[in-house]
Amino acid sequence: MLILAIAIAFSFILYLVNKGVNLGFATAGGGVLLALLAGLSVPETARVFLLGLVAPDTLELAADVFLIVVLSKMMQDYGILDKMVESLELLFGSPKALLYVIPCLLSSFSAVGAAIIAAPVIDRLGDEVGISRAKKAAINLYLRHAWYFVLPISVSLLNAAYVSGAPLLELIKAQIPTALACLVAGYLVYFRPIKTDRAVRSKRDRSIQSIMKTLKYTGPLLISVILVVWIPFYIALLAACAVTYLLREKEKNLYDMLIKGQGKSYNLIYAVAGVMVFKNIIGSIPAMETLLQSVANLGIPLWIIAVVLSIALAFISGSTNVVTAMLYPLLLPLIPRDQLTAMAMLIYVTGFTSYFISPLHLCQVLTNEYFGVSWRELYREYAITVPVMLLSGLVTYFVIR
Repeated sequence: MLILAIAIAFSFILYLVNKGVNLGFATAGGGVLLALLAGLSVPETARVFLLGLVAPDTLELAADVFLIVVLSKMMQDYGILDKMVESLELLFGSPKALLYVIPCLLSSFSAVGAAIIAAPVIDRLGDEVGISRAKKAAINLYLRHAWYFVLPISVSLLNAAYVSGAPLLELIKAQIPTALACLVAGYLVYFRPIKTDRAVRSKRDRSIQSIMKTLKYTGPLLISVILVVWIPFYIALLAACAVTYLLREKEKNLYDMLIKGQGKSYNLIYAVAGVMVFKNIIGSIPAMETLLQSVANLGIPLWIIAVVLSIALAFISGSTNVVTAMLYPLLLPLIPRDQLTAMAMLIYVTGFTSYFISPLHLCQVLTNEYFGVSWRELYREYAITVPVMLLSGLVTYFVIR
């Protein structure tokens, strides 16, 4: 009966997500349905729901996500993003080098579909070095998303760390090989064939002033990524927001920017809150431990179950957060504590790879539309790089577990 309850609840969540319901409302609703079907009383379900909602981890994660979106918006509205791109163009001079750098730097912008921010720059630079529209689209998407395995300000990575219970820095360390493999594969497949003599720009400025200008406008991103090693992430993000305000090139009403223009960030907060509630509900169902032990006794290697379910859920839902929200509470309790980070990494990497190529991945939808590229053309560009993403995660798992 519990298996049936889980199947119904998961199907309900996927149905709601595919109908456009916010992930937080979908997972919270699915969690309540699961609790009731599993035999929890209404008062007990309400108690578990509220405890998950006000848990310290939930509140801290919500604050992190809100400030990530605020930082992205401030850098755009205050003109810091434009100045950053301009200074990078002068510093690198080479369109080929800048084609590589721009998607990497702009990976820090976490808004849904934010890959489109870099598209106009990639389009112009791609014309200068003579590459196809499909290759421009692949570069814009692949390099940007390669950093989401290690970037502390990635909402999906933060969510994975909180839901799994694996320390953020430990999860990042486990995923460094995948990020490096993707960055190297991206260079070899997309950039090495570009002729160097076509990628030389006469206008280049590598003076101290130019370097300092580049550091100035990339400062907010560098601060948030570096400080998280020593202080809580929300404090690092507050510092980055303060620096962005001091560096502002344009005047904008701060209240309007932080309050009125934050509808999307509130949606993200709802999403992470719902995921944490779902996790709490899963852990509160008495029969869940018995069921999980039965799964472990089936004889099927758990890593195979994790990979298959991660790929299927991510492709269907177009969301890494759906994968971590559903599979971490179900599968990680079966793992010895010393293998927790390895399994969390495996689920994240395989789910992320499937999400990356999902037709529901909004970054790809917008990028394809911008460059006028078909899915077939884009998938052809992924023939080597996406398998590298998946296989690097599998290899890393067997090495570190």
